[in-house]
Amino acid sequence: MATSEQPNPLVGKEFSQGTLTVVHNEDAKDAEHHGVSHDWSEKEERALVWMVDLRVFPMLCTLFGVSVLDRTNISAAYIAGMNEDIALAEGPRYSISLLVFFIGYVIFEIPSNMMIRRLGTRIWMTLLIVIWGSLVLAMGFVHHWVSLTVLRALLGIFEAGLYPGAVFVITSWYKKFEMAKRISFFYMSALLASGFGPIFAYALSLIRVGDSTYRQGWRWIFIVEGIFTIVLAVAVPFTLVEFPEKARFLNDRERHIATERLLEGQSREEIKHPGITEVLKMLVDWKLLIYCFPYYVCGSSIYAMSYFAPIILRQGMGFSYTLAQVLSGMPYLFTMAASMATAWASDRIKMRWPVMCAQYLVAVAGLLIMLYGEVPAFRYFGLFIAVFGSQANGPQLLAYAQNQTPTMAKRGILPAIMIAVGGMGGITGSTIFRSQDAPDYLPGMWTTIAFQLASCMIIFVASMHFRRQNRLLEQGKVAMLEGVPGFKYVP
Repeated sequence: MATSEQPNPLVGKEFSQGTLTVVHNEDAKDAEHHGVSHDWSEKEERALVWMVDLRVFPMLCTLFGVSVLDRTNISAAYIAGMNEDIALAEGPRYSISLLVFFIGYVIFEIPSNMMIRRLGTRIWMTLLIVIWGSLVLAMGFVHHWVSLTVLRALLGIFEAGLYPGAVFVITSWYKKFEMAKRISFFYMSALLASGFGPIFAYALSLIRVGDSTYRQGWRWIFIVEGIFTIVLAVAVPFTLVEFPEKARFLNDRERHIATERLLEGQSREEIKHPGITEVLKMLVDWKLLIYCFPYYVCGSSIYAMSYFAPIILRQGMGFSYTLAQVLSGMPYLFTMAASMATAWASDRIKMRWPVMCAQYLVAVAGLLIMLYGEVPAFRYFGLFIAVFGSQANGPQLLAYAQNQTPTMAKRGILPAIMIAVGGMGGITGSTIFRSQDAPDYLPGMWTTIAFQLASCMIIFVASMHFRRQNRLLEQGKVAMLEGVPGFKYVP
């Protein structure tokens, strides 16, 4: 850092790469005059953040959208004829084929985030994407429900690394009050996939080749989407961004700003790769329960809506196959805009809990309308706000947890833990909506409602605790929080 006694050697120097203008000594003094002790101007930092946005998000968002398509296209294939062709509708077979995905997904989240720092995002992600794309492609050639189930189990293993790895990369580039809207923007790619996925799947299901097996349109959903994923993997090594200290598109000056600007209220530490012992120590932090149970609920609700909304629309509300496919996507498009607005508001007011609790209550209202609305159009409106309320809190919870965590090592493991627990919620979401409860799925709907209310209460109580700890710090009654001088919670 620059001080009057020891000027920073980077100030006023020229660098050969990059596009940013080097801050002058006058700019640094102006920044210090406004109470900020750094050696770059606000204009320079804004230019860096804009450049980082353009490099971080395009490929990460594309990959996440594709991953969501690849894991949820089974519901579109189910109502396109797969349920009859491989006898998937008998007994609990469909629920089993959904459930097995989450076993590997849960187990391999944390190991994947431990690997991504060692190998780098480009090598690790490319490997994962090629393999899971091949698994999706293979699903188009199955003739028995057991084969499909085995492929789904393997798919869970290799998709496990993308979501937590991407969140780790994003939070490595941005400050506390830059996170929520950016994690939400990243998450919007999943909603975009959920919105247009059913329409895309319907178009693919119309493909007919030959006179026998490949006249079954549901197979082409898997075949085309699997090929697209494999082709996309070819571009990953050239377009996916690395962590700041490894980013090749930054020059020395830009890298200095990118890393130093993140240290306000954070732990200044070397980049470390936590081993198994360090990870186990992180797991005993009681606050993990505060973050993980609501994310478990979020996962349960999100996957339940994704897998069963088309079926509820068709069987419960009486819409045709084509209309059910189209209508199941529209709530996700609404959720994209609404979630970005609430994430922006959360960053703007510098509080998370009011927005999150409001979204939980919106989800409850939507689920109740879906259950007890008498007019199909009104029940469909309930689906809109139920999807919004349950989906919007996913990225908000990740930002909430990251904002209460000062060390880089723990911020790398935390999203993997949360998303792994969210995967367990996916297991719940795929089993509480049982075939015998169709068409209204009362037990599953009421379980989801109870979960939303419990999460709302947990976030409220935890946030009041964090606010109290901040007050105690300000009053000098505690020396520091989380063992890091200057760190404060963001409830």
